[in-house]
Amino acid sequence: MGEFVGIDPLGAEKLIRQMEAGKEVLGRARPGLEAAIAEAGEEWVGRGGITAMHRTWAFFHESQQDLKWRVDTIKRLVPTQQKGMLATTFPFSNGAEAARAARKDADAIAAALKLHDQHLSGPSWNGVEKALGALKGRADDPTYAAALLAALGPTTFQKLLRDWMNIEAAGVRRGLTPDALKRAGDSSPGLLARAFASAESSGRLGNEWQKMVETAPSDILTTLVALAPQSGTFLNRVATNLLNRPPNSDAYPTDPNWSLYNLAKAYEANPDAFQRLLAEHQKEAGVLLNAYTVTTTGVPGYEEALAKALHGALKPGAGVDDMRERAWITVINTIGSEHSLWVGGGIGTFTNAPISRMLAKDIAPILDKLARGQAERNSPDVPHLEPRAPWDKLDPAVSARFLGALMQDPVAADALMKAGQDYTKELDMGRFHPFDPDLYGREAHANLAARTGALGNLLLAGSTYAEWSDDEYAERLAGYILMPVDFFNNKFLPIDSALVSTGKDKGLDDAKGVMKDLITDYLDQRTPDNAEAVANKLVEQQVGFLVESLKAHGQAPLAAADRALLRDAVKGRLMSALVQALKVRGG
Repeated sequence: MGEFVGIDPLGAEKLIRQMEAGKEVLGRARPGLEAAIAEAGEEWVGRGGITAMHRTWAFFHESQQDLKWRVDTIKRLVPTQQKGMLATTFPFSNGAEAARAARKDADAIAAALKLHDQHLSGPSWNGVEKALGALKGRADDPTYAAALLAALGPTTFQKLLRDWMNIEAAGVRRGLTPDALKRAGDSSPGLLARAFASAESSGRLGNEWQKMVETAPSDILTTLVALAPQSGTFLNRVATNLLNRPPNSDAYPTDPNWSLYNLAKAYEANPDAFQRLLAEHQKEAGVLLNAYTVTTTGVPGYEEALAKALHGALKPGAGVDDMRERAWITVINTIGSEHSLWVGGGIGTFTNAPISRMLAKDIAPILDKLARGQAERNSPDVPHLEPRAPWDKLDPAVSARFLGALMQDPVAADALMKAGQDYTKELDMGRFHPFDPDLYGREAHANLAARTGALGNLLLAGSTYAEWSDDEYAERLAGYILMPVDFFNNKFLPIDSALVSTGKDKGLDDAKGVMKDLITDYLDQRTPDNAEAVANKLVEQQVGFLVESLKAHGQAPLAAADRALLRDAVKGRLMSALVQALKVRGG
């Protein structure tokens, strides 16, 4: 029984492909050879050739099957990202032996289950568990697993899981709790889930098992994906089916939805599958991310699990670039949609929100995509602003609502501010002077300034959805307005001493303080100015700070016309969003 096996899966798979090519050559040559032999009749001297050809083809075919069994089995027995030689002891010497053992074990399991149905006692169930114990050390052999499941059938397979739940997790009616899952993993359901994963991921299950996804109860399916790492294809089939079921399709819809939690945990363990779900199944992903779903699962850990799954799928460098970007767009469209309950939905503010914090943490690489969409709307005549596909289809209003949804959490709001500052610094628009005599320099500055201003515009628009104190609101708005000037100033003005740097920072803080006072006076109704008048003063303050900084550091002063042009450019990028932000907050 069994043998020690060492094999290089990549090398074996290459050999399998080479043997397939050999079979194709033999297959093409065989008809011509058979026709030539028939035509030559008794004159043909190599009559054994056709037999040798058949034997060669059969050798290739049988060797392929054996190699595939070995590769599939060792991948299951030695789960690793390591390349090269893998070695372990196989439970069986070949696939035929594995299949025979599986059919024998299935017969024993079926007999024990039949006996239990007659007696419904503790001892009779122990007999079922004992029969299922035969799977230990064998469930990871794909051939064994497929033969076992084929002999049991989907109905008996589901009954084994259901009977365990009824006996060992009574009262858990909408998915297994973490404690129940731990017990299940150490018992027969864990073995059955591993056998299913072995057979399904290697493509050895029949159509009746694929149909099981459409008919099996939610808790059965989520138990399978929670107890063993299933293939991404199966996991996404389970998710798309469950998330399309009517909201009250469960027998106990008011119980905590542990099935949804277990699905999120399965995606946490399989970020590539989740990335694909987000990118390709926007409707179903929208159910997972829906604010109503997040707040009504009845499972406190659901949002945390979903946040970790989102991090795995969306963090910089995760998966495939194109797939990750499409996944981001689904998340933005869902959370920032016009009818999103994340903002103004009447179900509460999302403070202390793990999802908001995780998204704000991972958002840096896509800020330029969001900024370009808003910049193109603000400055349609500035060249080279347009976002590339698929970002060109994203509505900037949706982006603003998305950012506003995240801003409801103060920690996420701070992370967004930091990401915006880093983005502006990375653009480094101070490389080019706004009035450079060179045309390219002026256009380059206009492009970078448009994108920087556009991000500030989005953050200002998003801030209207955040629920901050007046002081927090004034502080953040002043920061958003000054964000472009801060880093223009950092780059364009030479800082050659700590004293000068400190003076510049103090000047920036002073300007921010003046802006904050203007905003606070408006919010507290200590000024007769309306929102437009206050916004004009804030823009004037921004431009004035830049002009005074240039002068203080020995740069060429701006002419009155240059200053007016700069002010108009700033107003064009920020004014509408700034006025709206003030109006919404100030009433």
